[in-house]
Amino acid sequence: MSALTVLVVEDTELLRRIYADKLAQDGYRVVTAADGLEALQHVRAEPVDLVLLDLVMPKMSGLEVLEAIKKDPRTMHVPVLILSNLGQESDIERGLELGAIDYLIKNEAKPADVTEKIKASLELAAGRKLEGPSFKVAVKDREYDADRLIEHARLQRRFWCPACEVEVAIELIPKADRPGWFDAHIVCPMCGKEFA
Repeated sequence: MSALTVLVVEDTELLRRIYADKLAQDGYRVVTAADGLEALQHVRAEPVDLVLLDLVMPKMSGLEVLEAIKKDPRTMHVPVLILSNLGQESDIERGLELGAIDYLIKNEAKPADVTEKIKASLELAAGRKLEGPSFKVAVKDREYDADRLIEHARLQRRFWCPACEVEVAIELIPKADRPGWFDAHIVCPMCGKEFA
């Protein structure tokens, strides 16, 4: 089996090298980018399994890169892990709304912490892929129990994703042990954000 590919997007050369070296030691194939435009070129040109994304970069911010990745049908399913500095709480929150799977604080995370978080994120993504097919089904608002579902799930904008401004769907995942039964959750088909 070939090594999983991680794209490290970091404008500080020393940090970029430290993360790339540690990931390579742990058996990953590593591609690096020093700015947002270079990151988009890489993610569109070659398949990557995860993007480790700095938020503050030249040419194009991490949030702009994340938004472009999640809006592109070719790349929208690539997991993105945010790497940020302290004091960027609002940016982290925005990144999670746009579809990032998690985040790390640069000055609190050692390279081993970063690779551990990447490993966990890739295992989670692989687990989702191994579950088999899933089906996204549109919900007809104001029909049947729609209002009760909105209240129960605490959806702020009825059946609309607040980040993408598109209608959310119900994703159905077949249960392997019970044919005809499904696990279900509400998901944005654009950014992949899941709602309670």
